[in-house]
Amino acid sequence: MSEHGSWYFTAPWDPVPVRRGDPLGLRAGADYFADLLAPGLSNAASDARWISILSWCLKWSHVVWTNAGGGDLSRSDDQRARYAWLRPLELLWVDRTLDSGQTTGQLRGRRSIERWRKADRQVPNFAMSPDQFRRYRQVGTYGAYRVVLRTVPGLTTGDGWTPDATALALANLVNDSLPPNVRLKQEHFENGTKWGRWSAGNEARYWMERGWQTSSAKAGGFLPTPDDAVSKRLTEEERRLLKPALFDDGSIRRLAAEVLANAKAARSHTDLCDALANSSALSKKLDPASVASLPAFSRFADAAMHAMRGLWDQINHDEANQTPTVEKLWRSKDLQSRFDLLRGAGAAWLRAPGRSVFPHDYLITRLAEAMRDAATPLDQLRALTRHHHECGGGRRWFREQAGRVVPLAADTGIAASDYRFRLRPLSRLAAQCGVADMTVALDAVARPEFDSAAGHEADDEEGDAL
Repeated sequence: MSEHGSWYFTAPWDPVPVRRGDPLGLRAGADYFADLLAPGLSNAASDARWISILSWCLKWSHVVWTNAGGGDLSRSDDQRARYAWLRPLELLWVDRTLDSGQTTGQLRGRRSIERWRKADRQVPNFAMSPDQFRRYRQVGTYGAYRVVLRTVPGLTTGDGWTPDATALALANLVNDSLPPNVRLKQEHFENGTKWGRWSAGNEARYWMERGWQTSSAKAGGFLPTPDDAVSKRLTEEERRLLKPALFDDGSIRRLAAEVLANAKAARSHTDLCDALANSSALSKKLDPASVASLPAFSRFADAAMHAMRGLWDQINHDEANQTPTVEKLWRSKDLQSRFDLLRGAGAAWLRAPGRSVFPHDYLITRLAEAMRDAATPLDQLRALTRHHHECGGGRRWFREQAGRVVPLAADTGIAASDYRFRLRPLSRLAAQCGVADMTVALDAVARPEFDSAAGHEADDEEGDAL
């Protein structure tokens, strides 16, 4: 209720499928395999160095938050207050990385930080609008690693906020790697600061003016891993702490990483899925039937997205005001080829072993059967369009109306993401922690099953508003 006695309602965060897009309704199936093979990870948690850096951020923001009064971290309001002290440190590490001359890596919010730097760091909230600053909790680095921080033993006490033994040890490593003049010390925060002055909206200003004045210091020590060093190992001290935490002997993550490393003939993502489904080592930990349908699911989902991208590309390169007729679209030989691949992959799914125990069979089987039963090429195109409109999650790309396919979103030129289930982050983290040589797996998982084309609704690492 407002101070004038009237009621108002705050808009909730959109559900994950709406925020990220789920054009065919298959994300639940991908998440099922992800949780089987790489539990406790996420598609975005792909740089173990950020686990170290975020451990440092958690330690020192926890000190300040406690000094400022703390709260009950089981309550959402207190979690927001806690995050307000953490967010500036995340963004200052992006600033610090750019200051070093490094411009690649997992630098979420980079565009805003670059604007902020051009304004001599004088613009409030790192040059983000209030909505962007608020959304950073979801699309920023902590949001990408929150699952890891909450579920991997030793990183936090299980709440995703309170650093535990492993995180505290990592935080000390990061702090010791910094130039001496910018290392943080406990006594720095015991100087009689009037914390009430800095709470409720001034947390970022506190860190920049009082807490961690890094603008004049040369960047040094640990930095996020750049894009051209995806398989580079962490320091020996980091590996000693993170390898047993992320890849404990006998754990599913460790076994899955070793299977991927041993798939020396793999040339694509689906080749890796074949290796996982046929692994005798994994079958001792998982019910073999639970992963039996993994290769067929992956091939069909990739073929469906390949067809979606082709259709989107044809719509946006049509001369008739981006509303081509269904008949005109089907004249494209490229589109016909994509639909042939989709029908073949759908037929393979309907024959796939393990479908009976796959808990998300309904939607993928619905699409496979619709493609099988489509009597003509035009019916096939309509079947995919209808499935997207009726079963997709998030923003719709297009719909059929009066014999034409009408786009429902702007053409961003960004390729739409395939359905993936953590094999890339699992391989990269394993490489960084020294589990095995993951070079072949990383090359395979990065190679598309089909040639990519322009599309829509990719998972932008920074978020579309940053």
